[in-house]
Amino acid sequence: MRPETPGPSRAPSADEARLIGALARLAGLRREDGWLDRLRVREMDDGGMGSLRLDPPPAGPDERKFGAQAAEIQFTDADGVEVLASLNLDQEGKPFELDVWKTDFSPLIRIPDPLPAEPA
Repeated sequence: MRPETPGPSRAPSADEARLIGALARLAGLRREDGWLDRLRVREMDDGGMGSLRLDPPPAGPDERKFGAQAAEIQFTDADGVEVLASLNLDQEGKPFELDVWKTDFSPLIRIPDPLPAEPA
């Protein structure tokens, strides 16, 4: 959970949605209700590393709190720096946050395609 206020709500980019989807598959989250297709995100103040607050539409209330980490993927950014991306759930077990941590704290350059958890 981050103390700062997230930015405005928007649809995730194709790469962000692909990363969130891969993490959701690793976590065994059900997608039958189409939550990923309706997902809205808000950028977190993390220095450009790519962390996102996940808000099922309409934008979720600010009362949501971190509950648990559901899955993580490690990959190497274009500059050779390792990145750890985690899908966090809220206190009710719903997708809450994409936490992206680049080990040197520099901005994320790109999400690789394919991701390590995806078939080539």
